[in-house]
Amino acid sequence: MNKKIPKFKSEEEEARFWSENSPLDYPDEFTEEEKPFKFDINLLRKAAQKLKERKTSLTFRMEESQILLAKIIARRRGDHYQTLMRRWIRERILRELRENPEVEKEIRTQHEHLLHKLGDASGF
Repeated sequence: MNKKIPKFKSEEEEARFWSENSPLDYPDEFTEEEKPFKFDINLLRKAAQKLKERKTSLTFRMEESQILLAKIIARRRGDHYQTLMRRWIRERILRELRENPEVEKEIRTQHEHLLHKLGDASGF
């Protein structure tokens, strides 16, 4: 006799159940659908926002002239200067990883998850 999926009192109870059990153990409980499932676009956006890494404030001192120049460059590019500064820092980190194989090797062995946060980390 095949197992039946229990009724759940909460989403947490259901999540705990599925973290400990496989749908393959309940073959009679699922049916194949002919029409493809369509996700609600708002639900997809909400899920994507949850996956997006949270930004943390960072404070460091810069010369006023550097900040002014960054603002001018950013405005010409249609960006905010803080967005431009984050992009420049990201680009320099990626360049440093490409140019220093030992640093990249250490990151790949100990902190692989950080490379995914940089975006396309496969281009080293």
